[in-house]
Amino acid sequence: MIRILIFLIGIIFFTYVITLLSNLDSRITGEAFGLHFDGPSGLIIGGLAAVFLGAIYATHKLKDILAIPTKIRAKDAETKRSRGIAALTRGLEAVAAGDGDDAAHHARLARRYLDEASLTRLLTAQAAQLSGDLAAAKQGYAAMLAAPETEFLGLKGLYAQALAADDADAAKGYAERAFRLRPNAEWAFASVFDLGLERGAWRETREAVVQAQKNKVLDAAKANRARAALLTADAYTTASADKAAAQTELDAALKLAPGFTPAAVLAAQIAMEAGKTGRAASILETAFAESSHPALIKLYDRLYKDQPLEKRASKLRKLAGKNSDAHEAALLRARAATLAGEWQAAIDELESLLARAPSAATYALMAQAATGLYGEGAAKIWLEHAANAPRDPRPGAEGEFHLTRQGWARLIRDYMELARLSPPPIEETVVGLSPEELRLLIAPPAEVGDEAQSTQEDLVTQPEASPQEASQEPQSASDEPEEEGSGDAAATEVSEKLDEKSELAEEDDHPHNDTEGARAAAAARNVS
Repeated sequence: MIRILIFLIGIIFFTYVITLLSNLDSRITGEAFGLHFDGPSGLIIGGLAAVFLGAIYATHKLKDILAIPTKIRAKDAETKRSRGIAALTRGLEAVAAGDGDDAAHHARLARRYLDEASLTRLLTAQAAQLSGDLAAAKQGYAAMLAAPETEFLGLKGLYAQALAADDADAAKGYAERAFRLRPNAEWAFASVFDLGLERGAWRETREAVVQAQKNKVLDAAKANRARAALLTADAYTTASADKAAAQTELDAALKLAPGFTPAAVLAAQIAMEAGKTGRAASILETAFAESSHPALIKLYDRLYKDQPLEKRASKLRKLAGKNSDAHEAALLRARAATLAGEWQAAIDELESLLARAPSAATYALMAQAATGLYGEGAAKIWLEHAANAPRDPRPGAEGEFHLTRQGWARLIRDYMELARLSPPPIEETVVGLSPEELRLLIAPPAEVGDEAQSTQEDLVTQPEASPQEASQEPQSASDEPEEEGSGDAAATEVSEKLDEKSELAEEDDHPHNDTEGARAAAAARNVS
């Protein structure tokens, strides 16, 4: 619509000009270049205007004619570039398909048609690598470092080659350089992080984590967990030489992750050695509220080992209250009940644990409660179960963390990604006791030599025996004559071993002393 309006306005304007010129009555006379002219003013002015417009048109056309060679060259260049881009695209497709020969062919075409070498260097290097020419590939990647637009890609290629050649130092250099160029590149951070963990460079890796968090490669939660774990690994490395520096790092780690058990355990140990029992207890209680780990309980129990039994029981109940729903809290309450002589209360706490997932610590506590309630003879079967129970697979379950460099690397990765110290076991190794087994085991034991005692032990210790085997066992036992006086000697020896077990428990009797429980159970088995 606007174009039509402009066209109409133009027609009206030119009509007006022509009418104006034709209505001029004056004449123009003059002489130029020896020629005399005399004519109407309108005709002369209109002629001059036509000549001027014609000159403009002719100049424009002449310019187009003169530009024809340039246009032809530009068209050829465009065609050449299009062919080069097509060759580059097909070459990259060949690289993705793993066809080294096709990739090399299109790389040669791309180099022929494209003047920008930076566009073809990556394809050339990757084609050479697929073809098995590692020297040419390395040369291609190295050439990419000269151009800022391809430097990052060249570093990635050289890093991959260094890893394939097991050249950790070169790979570290390429990865760090790439991370400096692009701190927001996930592969660059992952490479620096993994190589740092493999070398045990905890401080360097921690700096990379801080940089990654700034560039939003890691979210705040993962970054804080990674930094806490790295600070702790560094503290364990330096603790023997410089406890003050280790304590500083542990304080920083616990601010980032208060429930990180390795940090809490070492920090509490250092505080204990310095005589700061209150500070050590506070660290352990805070950590237990976040993560109920056996190492925290063992160290907490050691804090009050020399205190009266009532105070020890009170402290254990206080710790259990920090995380009352945890499995370990029930063990703490049962342990506190045994210290206070509340045997039935301890058994009540342990019943649910025995039905779900009993551990060596659960059986050992049950042995103490059964001894207090029914006498030493009632502990034997529980000690047997304690000896046969699987060990706790968690790192530090024995009370301390003695990890190798590779162990720390795995723990740091797991804690950063999933907030755990180790992966869960592949198979379920602990099966709870059935209601029938619980009823038989918790019932008061019969007198020694009573047939009910034998039946109870057979049901619990040999639940899978066939009826034929069960019917044959009494007959085989009766065939062997009992030596005179052997029963009294065996009973005396059992009593002595159980007394020994009680003495061991008094030396270090906390709910997670699996080692002592196993030794006591083994002693009981030797005389059973």
